[in-house]
Amino acid sequence: MAKLLLCLDGNVIKEYRIHRDVFAIGRRPQNDLQIENLAVSGEHARVVRDGDEHVVEDLGSTNGTTVNGTPATRTVLRNGDEIGVGRYKLRYWCEPQAPEGYAETMVLREPASTARLGVIKVLTGGNSGREIVLSKTVTSLGKPGVQVATVARRPLGYYLTHVEGATRPQVNGKTIGDEPQLLAEEDLIELVGVRLAFFFRG
Repeated sequence: MAKLLLCLDGNVIKEYRIHRDVFAIGRRPQNDLQIENLAVSGEHARVVRDGDEHVVEDLGSTNGTTVNGTPATRTVLRNGDEIGVGRYKLRYWCEPQAPEGYAETMVLREPASTARLGVIKVLTGGNSGREIVLSKTVTSLGKPGVQVATVARRPLGYYLTHVEGATRPQVNGKTIGDEPQLLAEEDLIELVGVRLAFFFRG
């Protein structure tokens, strides 16, 4: 399932699931995602399903729509892309669909594979938008002396472990325990007051 994270000034305000083939964005109440701001047109943009992909289309808005800072009229979206609508940013995330015919229980037990490269994207703070590619066996995150965690690349997937600091990292709002935690696509991590997102590339 694909979703949009509504952000303002680097902070995530709300999460919206893209629950239909044409998902409308604009100032008017009938939009699926309503942004009550004068810089946003009544019918500003829409996200349209195109086969296995999603495409963002500007609807002739007054102030335009951007993707990763570049003006866009019709752009195919990729994981982590940032759609600009007025002062607001919409970060796009898409959870891979299970192959047709797979039972749900089988999919849930299927371990993540490191054949696909993991990426951490910074969502808030001064480094917002920065991507950390998890190509090394162990990648350290955080601030030494305050809070540090590592992400280890293993055959079954990527594991987050608390290393240093009185406060442990959180994943999807829950504090992790002593054991390394397996990360799943779209997991939201909070570390040193900064929000991060984990996803696979490719």
